[in-house]
Amino acid sequence: MSGTMTDKGIFFLVLFLALLLVLFIYAVIRVPPELADSQEHPVLDLPEPPPPAPTAPAPQPLPVRRPRTLAPPVPAPPVPAPPAPAFGGSSNGGYAARHATVAVPVITAPKVSGGPPWGPAPKPPGLE
Repeated sequence: MSGTMTDKGIFFLVLFLALLLVLFIYAVIRVPPELADSQEHPVLDLPEPPPPAPTAPAPQPLPVRRPRTLAPPVPAPPVPAPPAPAFGGSSNGGYAARHATVAVPVITAPKVSGGPPWGPAPKPPGLE
């Protein structure tokens, strides 16, 4: 869209909003004083509601569930851990099994200095 079309569009939008504002102010001024000061709610002439339908019989209550009694769980024999690969990485892809009884090796994070690998910047010439 070109700049002149955008300018024309904004102009007509502002013109339309100004016209709406003028119409709103005119409508507020034209309200009769007795309607503006009325504290009563207007009475609406609505038709009477239809008579209530006959009530349906109450539904049968649902049966009560009782918890099942289960046999105690039988502990499974421990599963041996798979051998580590020859190249030195862990065979489980970093997953630490919380359910296993065999200890899984933990890899610690490397220690870092906390600063950039370069030194401080030199002072610019002429500031000494």
